[in-house]
Amino acid sequence: MKASRRRILIIDDMDANRYVLKKILTGEPLYEVVEAGSGAEGLEQIDDATDLVIIDINLPDMSGFELIQAMKRKLGSGKMPAVINISATFMTGKDKAMGLNQGAQAYLTHPINSDEVLATIASLLKSSNRFERIEKQRNVAVARSENLRTEKVMLERFMRSLSHDLRSPLSAAVMVAGLMRKNPARRTDDMIKVLEENLQRIDQMISNVLDISHMSLGGGLRLHGEAMPLGRLLGDAVENLRFQVSNPVHLDADADDLMVFWDKQGFLRILDNLVINAAKHGQPGMPIEVTQRQQDGGVLLSVSNHGSFPEDVLSNLATPYFISTRSETKGWGLGLPIVKVLSESFGGHTRFRNEAGRVIVDVQLPLSLRI
Repeated sequence: MKASRRRILIIDDMDANRYVLKKILTGEPLYEVVEAGSGAEGLEQIDDATDLVIIDINLPDMSGFELIQAMKRKLGSGKMPAVINISATFMTGKDKAMGLNQGAQAYLTHPINSDEVLATIASLLKSSNRFERIEKQRNVAVARSENLRTEKVMLERFMRSLSHDLRSPLSAAVMVAGLMRKNPARRTDDMIKVLEENLQRIDQMISNVLDISHMSLGGGLRLHGEAMPLGRLLGDAVENLRFQVSNPVHLDADADDLMVFWDKQGFLRILDNLVINAAKHGQPGMPIEVTQRQQDGGVLLSVSNHGSFPEDVLSNLATPYFISTRSETKGWGLGLPIVKVLSESFGGHTRFRNEAGRVIVDVQLPLSLRI
């Protein structure tokens, strides 16, 4: 790979001095040399692409020390090139100390030695490259640290949300089991149904977490297809959801006798998560619309609710645990990621959008699983 050339700016009011320096440097193919005869001209030519500046400290319009300060104001301290101060006269220790304090890294005096010039420049440019690598490593470490802090916050909020959500069905199941154990006569079908429903809720939560973990490790979700009439599947599913959410749920479908070859439980998880998510994050009491259409040789399922999401939220709705970082009480951010994973496992895709005061999730599925 061909190395990039390093840009060196010589600022000296003496033509002869610039000529000698340029003659030395242009013998090196990796150096691009630029000249300036005054501080003002040099300041105009310096930019972010300049790697090193050789400055005569006795310029006619300003001192080399003043020029360094002007360069800092123009470029900013973090973008300053390496600086060599050069003088035709003896430099006192005080002068060198002032230059160091202002930002110079090396000093040369006339008459100059070509080997000394090249060695000094090579050393400074090497140090600059090393500094850039260190700075890049530092920035990577800072970014990694920020990501870890973000993940820590997400994990803490997720654990609080998961603990809260698990506690409710677990408490209900324990209470019902305790009542039936204390009084066997109370083991009615209704009590057993309550127990089963709450255990199923717990099982569903754990399944969601395991599925997301499996996905993050690069695995997919295994599905098992069976032929079924879509109209009946949708009707039964929506009817069941009406008992789970307080919002009215409207179904508009054109499935009729359309047959699909799907994983039944996988599809029900898609629809359940969409409707329950709409109930959690939409406006209370407002209708949730479930629409189904045949489109592009497959099935388009859309679930919408009143409201809207900011664009940054909308683009992250399928990011695991994202909602838990935005809300202390409304869920733990796995419902929509599960929808995305399942729809892709079906061979389809998911899209999130705002439209006309509603949040809409579109799920496009093929008529048959791609297994």
